Amino acid sequence: NRDVTDGNLFEIARERTLEVLDNFGEADQVAFIPLAADADMEQYPSFGSVALAREQLKRLTCGSTRADIESALDRTADLLTNASNLNREIYLVTDRQRHSLPDTAGLHDVEANIYLVDLAIESAENCGVTSVDFGGQLIIPGHDFQISASVKNYGAIDREDMIASLFLDGNRVAQVDFRVDAGGETAIDFTRAVSTSGFHSGRVEISDDIFAADNSYHFAFSIPQRFNLLVIDGDQSGGLIGLALVPSQSINQYWSVKTATADQLSGVDFLDYDVIILTGSPRLPDTYVGRLKGFLRRGNALMLTYGRTTNVDDFNRNWANVAGVRYEAPMRNDFTRAGYYTFSSIDIDHPVFSVFNLERNHPPEVKFYTLPQVVTDPQSQTLLRFTGDRPALVENEYAGGKVLTFTGPVGPEYSDLTGHAFFVPFISRAAEYLASNLSSFDLRLFCGDNITRTVSLKNSVMGSLELMTPDSGRYALTPLEEKGALVLRVKPSDQPGLYHINYAGREIDRFALNIDPAECDLTAADKDQFVTAIGADDPFGLEPDADMAAFIAESRHGKELWQLFLWIAAALIAAEILLSRAANHEESS
Repeated sequence: NRDVTDGNLFEIARERTLEVLDNFGEADQVAFIPLAADADMEQYPSFGSVALAREQLKRLTCGSTRADIESALDRTADLLTNASNLNREIYLVTDRQRHSLPDTAGLHDVEANIYLVDLAIESAENCGVTSVDFGGQLIIPGHDFQISASVKNYGAIDREDMIASLFLDGNRVAQVDFRVDAGGETAIDFTRAVSTSGFHSGRVEISDDIFAADNSYHFAFSIPQRFNLLVIDGDQSGGLIGLALVPSQSINQYWSVKTATADQLSGVDFLDYDVIILTGSPRLPDTYVGRLKGFLRRGNALMLTYGRTTNVDDFNRNWANVAGVRYEAPMRNDFTRAGYYTFSSIDIDHPVFSVFNLERNHPPEVKFYTLPQVVTDPQSQTLLRFTGDRPALVENEYAGGKVLTFTGPVGPEYSDLTGHAFFVPFISRAAEYLASNLSSFDLRLFCGDNITRTVSLKNSVMGSLELMTPDSGRYALTPLEEKGALVLRVKPSDQPGLYHINYAGREIDRFALNIDPAECDLTAADKDQFVTAIGADDPFGLEPDADMAAFIAESRHGKELWQLFLWIAAALIAAEILLSRAANHEESS
């Protein structure tokens, strides 16, 4: 929905479609099919009257989802295949946006006259906010955090003197000037803080241009009052990890750490914790292993470390597919301190390490005197390596939960890690990263997506939950129970902005939807490319300023009568030949 010289493009398209409908009589059958991906096809019957099509067009609003031309053409082909009328026509009113071209030529075998109704597309100059990123931070009340917004220039002209504003909880809290080169992208960074826990939301907004819908990018996040972490201690390094997170109860602000051994887990509810760390990856009963995997399925996070009591066969059986790590041989216990391994490479762009200001090939020198032999799965990501190209810190995703595995021993008898200045910030940062999904919701949810939300309520749910959409509409949602969690299928989900889910007068979830960044590119496909993509065979093209009625009337009569005119011409030529022969015969006689 962008502005052009003659007005709003959506309204111009509506007027052109009305002009098309004016060329049909009440006896004609018409099917009106919107191209929006989220269009509710139940509102648009197979065929109906012109009056019904006009009413449907009148009610149609400009959507915020990408055009799904392929599905619309498939539906068109199905309708015409079963149509009883012999005279069949298809009218396509579209701006031919390049990224919406269908993958299959849906009209290739359709017998119909196809009309391409062109719109005054004009310039494709546009800038849009394509993403907002929190960098995997744990957002804590009273502490600064960073928000980075990406702005892309889809046009051919450099944009200078642009302004980006950050709105947080309804207030403009920051504003910066920026420029973005033609065809380029730039990052805009803000640093802010919030003072309270609970739900927070905002948006990054840039200067106006011809397409306003992508000038804002909405976000939402929630800060729990306290993050609960459970350390299951298998090699006596759990206490050291606990101290790294909470060196003193008097200064602890947001971590609540409980340490227990494997035989002290009776009565412990894993779902009371946000992050669980298994130091030394101790052998656990199968029931506990199953519960920990269920803990991950709820979107929580797990960290595994290697230790002197780690049984590699047990680890490989229970955790290899979870961690993306498999041990081929345990570490040697008959080591000397004459030689050692250290860190050799580090992914400094990853959120765990991005705050350390380290150089890519100069990680801290921490000594490890013995190491196990490790292989990783292709889908996992190695964030840190030991010398000898051995994986040190590996990230994997399992059933929606995050898993970090540190493959080296933490205990002081095997390394100097716990006494190194790197240890405390490393453990704190790893824990923050694992808990980061608790303080920021999904940032890449787009209008028209199938939105599923998982909510947690202490008590059983009596009745429906309420969804409030950005335009203040209210809709009832019925939760479904899946694997012990309450799951909501969110509808409608076609507007950019903030969505709230309430239960018993209390907000229990908040999330944001945005325009798909692909929609920011307004570039139109050329006509030949578009015609080929849809499978049109010799279509009629109506220019933006063409007289609709005259053009359609001429094309209809031309198509219907040209064969008759050809036969008349042929008959006249034949008659002329016969008359000529007769005249010659009379003269010769």
